[in-house]
Amino acid sequence: MPSEMYLPPRITPRNLHFAFETSLPADWHSGNPAITSFYDALSLTFPEGERFFISSVRCFASGIFDPKLKADVDAFTAQESVHSREHAGYNALLRARGIPVEKFEVMVKKGTAFVQRHLGRKNQLAATCGYEHYTALFAELILGDERVLAGAHPFYRDLWRWHAMEEEEHKAVAFDVYTAAAKDRLIWLRRVVAMIVVTVDLSLTTFALSLWLMKKRGQIGNWKAWAGSFWYLWISPGVWRRVMRGVFAYMAPGFHPWKRKVKPAVLAWRAYYRARTNRLPAASSIFESATA
Repeated sequence: MPSEMYLPPRITPRNLHFAFETSLPADWHSGNPAITSFYDALSLTFPEGERFFISSVRCFASGIFDPKLKADVDAFTAQESVHSREHAGYNALLRARGIPVEKFEVMVKKGTAFVQRHLGRKNQLAATCGYEHYTALFAELILGDERVLAGAHPFYRDLWRWHAMEEEEHKAVAFDVYTAAAKDRLIWLRRVVAMIVVTVDLSLTTFALSLWLMKKRGQIGNWKAWAGSFWYLWISPGVWRRVMRGVFAYMAPGFHPWKRKVKPAVLAWRAYYRARTNRLPAASSIFESATA
């Protein structure tokens, strides 16, 4: 393995359960409905998205003979399954608050079914690699820059850090399966084109969903909230700006997820999460104190 690459960590499925109770604040990030809607929009895409990622990777499972990669695929599947389950609970709380998330869920399921019917398996896997790179970029920021979740309610800060930490752990699995499965002349071009499509899809979907959520919250004309969100996403800490900047490295022919160097803080969060641990809103502040 080249010296500039980190040794991949052991991927550890953690069966965490988060209690999404109505006592949690609706505008949980900085009291700002627009910043909150950005994260809520991401959550709305996750249950079906995670299932798509699992399916696209497991389509090639029978052709994987490296025992470590086979084990990584199983662990990846376990982690993504828990992510899907917990974000379904997250989204159910949005539904309980009067946001008709089922309309979006139906649309996403139809869209995913269409892609799976008409897009080749290698293309689906290439798209999964692109989405997984995005989640890894988000993970680097969430875990490595305290400003990103500084204004978040402790319960949600805990949730997003856990999710980010596991995305960082398994960030190379889909890529490694793709490299092993797509041994043809289009291997680089296919993943670059897929990343362009993924970038357009993620950008438009997140923006449109944020608008929709703000409208449903009765906050569409809250210019102060929008200004705060713009500053947060593009200026300081500049979450979306920094994520987008990290896409360019992916286009290089010699790219590999483990070539990205991350801050020690990103890796350190693994020690704070243990298997079969429940997360309750009232206990989140205790957890925060323990990790401070």
